[in-house]
Amino acid sequence: MGDERVAQLLEKLGNNLKEPVMKSTARLIILLSLAINGRMNLKELMAVTSCGKGSLSNHLDKLQESGLVSVKTVLKRKGPSISVTITDKGKEAYSTYAELMKLIFEKK
Repeated sequence: MGDERVAQLLEKLGNNLKEPVMKSTARLIILLSLAINGRMNLKELMAVTSCGKGSLSNHLDKLQESGLVSVKTVLKRKGPSISVTITDKGKEAYSTYAELMKLIFEKK
């Protein structure tokens, strides 16, 4: 891939980062974690982000409002559990980051 492709990806990345939802490191970590794992629960996301329950809930609300993740409450014997999955839009955002990082490392 040439410099033109890198420029296109950087432009797309810049446009993504202009959106307020993508200006948070915690939200980027959530998105990347879900892209790798597909689905995670609240406890797992709290561990990878080092966020408290309230802060994580706020980040998930913003990601869900932007259509990047889907948050569902699943009823279990031990009580309700929150399940978070990445959406197609979230996968596309992740794909942009991953492709750009790959190109950057290939150039070194």
